[in-house]
Amino acid sequence: MSDPDSDADFQEAISAFVTRLEELGEPDLYDLRPPASEEQVASAEETLSCALPPSFRAFLKTHNGGSAWETSLYGVGCESEDDDEDHYDLAVLNVRGRQEGLPEHLVGFAATLNGDVWCFDISDVDGPEEEAPIVLIDVQQGQIIPAASGFVTFLHRLPDLEQELAEARGPHPMTVEEWEDFLTRERAKLRQLSQTPARKLRMPDPEEVRAELAGKIPVDPRHLKPKT
Repeated sequence: MSDPDSDADFQEAISAFVTRLEELGEPDLYDLRPPASEEQVASAEETLSCALPPSFRAFLKTHNGGSAWETSLYGVGCESEDDDEDHYDLAVLNVRGRQEGLPEHLVGFAATLNGDVWCFDISDVDGPEEEAPIVLIDVQQGQIIPAASGFVTFLHRLPDLEQELAEARGPHPMTVEEWEDFLTRERAKLRQLSQTPARKLRMPDPEEVRAELAGKIPVDPRHLKPKT
């Protein structure tokens, strides 16, 4: 049986999250779906053989997934029999993820534009009423990064959380395509420098260089040892 006080706290946090989105007045910033039914939530839990955190259950029964701050939040019972789209269905995506190697103690519930996945880590959860910590699976780097203590904290910090984690991870190596683009730009700069009188040369601005590299390390990725 759920705790009425906790349910009220969850609903207050969810309402604050939605209000914050609405106050920004940008319709493209979010698109949250109507509520899921208890049957849809229970069916997803049965498929995955685990209980979803109470705060996320409360969210689904208020907004059955959708998008917010460039993050796709999974819903339940979203699959369609009319086409091959999964419509960000939580059960479908996690079953598929487990077939591809996703550990069973991680339950994906959202994805970033870059394809990274937010997951509940249910390995240390003692019962269905306990909240689960959240980690981010960095798909490109093969890292699992602790992100938030629970779903309510995740909602509160979502606008800034991805940037905070990006800064904590530090710069990433470039992809092959980014490396080749980098070389093209640098060669063009060298040609321009060779034709510029010394008196007109200026010191590079570190902030401009950092922005141009977008936080990536200018290293040919083909020389890096592959992750195991």
